[in-house]
Amino acid sequence: MKAYSLLILFISFCLRACSQSPQPAEPASYPPGDQTYVPGNVRKVLDKQQKAAFNFFYEGAEPESGLALEGNNRGNTVTIGGGGFGVMALVVGMERGWISRAQGIGQINKILTFLSKADRYKGVWSHWHNPDGTFAPFGDQSATGDLVETSFLVQGLIVAREYLDKDTAEEKAIRETIDRLYDEIDWAGYTGTSQDGLYWLWYSRDDKYSLKISGWNEALCTYLLALGAEKNGISADIYKKGWNAPAFPGRKVNGYEFPLGNQEKGGPLFFSHYSFLGFDPRHMADENAWYWQQNLSHTMLNRHYCLYEAPVKNGYKAGLWGLTACYGAGSTPSYSARSPRNDDGVLAPTAALSAFPYTPFYSAQALMELDGIEACKGEYGFADSYKPSENQSNRNHLAIDQGPIVVMIENYRSELIWRLFMKNERVKQALQRAGIGEPILKEGFPYVVADSKTGTVDLMAHPDLGKYQLDGYSAQAGTAHVSIKSNATMETIQEFDVPVGAGVFRFTFDDTKVTRGKKHQISLKLPSGKTSQLETILH
Repeated sequence: MKAYSLLILFISFCLRACSQSPQPAEPASYPPGDQTYVPGNVRKVLDKQQKAAFNFFYEGAEPESGLALEGNNRGNTVTIGGGGFGVMALVVGMERGWISRAQGIGQINKILTFLSKADRYKGVWSHWHNPDGTFAPFGDQSATGDLVETSFLVQGLIVAREYLDKDTAEEKAIRETIDRLYDEIDWAGYTGTSQDGLYWLWYSRDDKYSLKISGWNEALCTYLLALGAEKNGISADIYKKGWNAPAFPGRKVNGYEFPLGNQEKGGPLFFSHYSFLGFDPRHMADENAWYWQQNLSHTMLNRHYCLYEAPVKNGYKAGLWGLTACYGAGSTPSYSARSPRNDDGVLAPTAALSAFPYTPFYSAQALMELDGIEACKGEYGFADSYKPSENQSNRNHLAIDQGPIVVMIENYRSELIWRLFMKNERVKQALQRAGIGEPILKEGFPYVVADSKTGTVDLMAHPDLGKYQLDGYSAQAGTAHVSIKSNATMETIQEFDVPVGAGVFRFTFDDTKVTRGKKHQISLKLPSGKTSQLETILH
C-alpha cells in the first residue's frame, strides 16, 4: 500500500474526475420522537470515540520521542505534522482528565527534547523522522525540510504553550523551549531566490526548492505562522504574492456562498480542517472571504454531493458522508485525496467528524451511524476509511485522521483549542499583518446555513449542555426576544427575552414541548427592531 503524500495529493485530486454518472439520492430521514440525538446518547459516543482517537497519541505514541507515529502500520516512523495535531490532542486529554497534567507535561517534554535534537533544514523538520531524530525518507525526500508539516507542528506547540501557563519552573521552561523552536525556523529561507512566496520543500543536498505554496488549500497556516514569526519571518507582501488564493466574490454553488478555490464543489475536506485546528475561522475575514463561511460551505457542498449527487451504488446517506484524503478500502485500496471530483465510493470517518464545529448535527449523524458499524472500527477509534457499498474498511489509523477528530470535536464541545491558540500574541500579530480581522456580520443567525435542498437547519441539543444552543448577532445592545413555534401545531412552545450586547451573543433553550424530528420556526427580534427567522428541524 502506498504511503500517503499530501504533496502528490494536492496536485492529483484536482485532475481526477468521477468516471460514473451521478444519480440523485435522498438522505435518510429519522422518525419523529427518535431518541438517537438526545444529549446523553450523543455525549456517550462522543466521549468514547474522542478518547479512543486521543489514545493514538498517548498510548500509541512512539516511546522514545513521545511523538505521534505516522500510522499504526508504518513501524516506528514519526510524523511532524500529525505530531503537531497530537500535541493538541494531549492538551485535550489533560483538560478532560484522560491523563493528568503531569503525564501530559512529561510527554510534551519528551517531544520537545526530540524536536530540539532532530535533523532540521533551515530550522525546518522533515516530513518524517526516525525515533533517533534522523530524517526518514519520504518519497524522493531525503535531508529535506517540509515547511507545511512544520507549520502544523508549530500550531500544536503554540496550543501547548498557552495551556501550560502556570508559574512553575517546568512549565516556564516548556514555554521558553517552544518560543525558541519557533524562532529557529527560517521561514524567510523558504522563499528561495524568487522572494515571491514560500516553498513547501527545501532539498538541502541539492539546494533545491520545490512546490511553491499557493492557495486555496490546507496550507494557509503556513503563511500566517511565517508572518507571525518574531525572527526570520516573511513580509505581508510575500504573503499576498505567494498565497494569492483564487477568489470569486459572490460565487454560489448549490446555494452555498463559496468564494475561494478553483474547484466549485470544493476539494478534500482537510482544506477546512488542518489550518483551522488552531485558527478560529469565526474571527477571520479579509477582502476575499469570511473563513467560517468558506469552511461551512465547503463542508455542506461535500455533504450535498454525497447525499444528492453521488452514484446511488456508493451507499452514501445521512449518516455516511464525507470525502477527504484516506487509504482506500475493499476493491479500491489506494490512498487518494477524495472529493466530489474524485469519488470512488470510499469515505473517511475523519471527514465528517472533524467538521463537528461547522455541521454539528450532520456530523453527529455520521458519528452515531459509524459507531454502529463494527467493520469501521479499529484499536484507536474509527478506521481511516470505509466503503459502504462493500462494508469494507481499512482499519489503519493515521495521525492526520485521528488528530483532527480529537481537536475539532473539542472545538465544538468547548472551543478549548481555538481559545488557547487565538490568544497567542504571535498569532494575533500574524492575522493583523495578513489583513485578517473580524467579519462584518448581518443581524440574525450568522453561524448556521440551511440545507439548500430542504431549506431547513437541522439542530440537536448540545450534548454537554443538555440544551439547544444558538448564536445570534445584534448590531446594538439591548434586549432580544426569542420565540419558538411548532410548524405542526402553529403553537408558540417557548418564548423568552435575552439581554445582548452589540456583537455575537449566545442563547439556549430546552426541549420542552419540542417534537423531535419535526419542523419548528425560531424567531429572533433584535434591539434594532429587525426580526430574523430560522426554519429548523429540532432533533
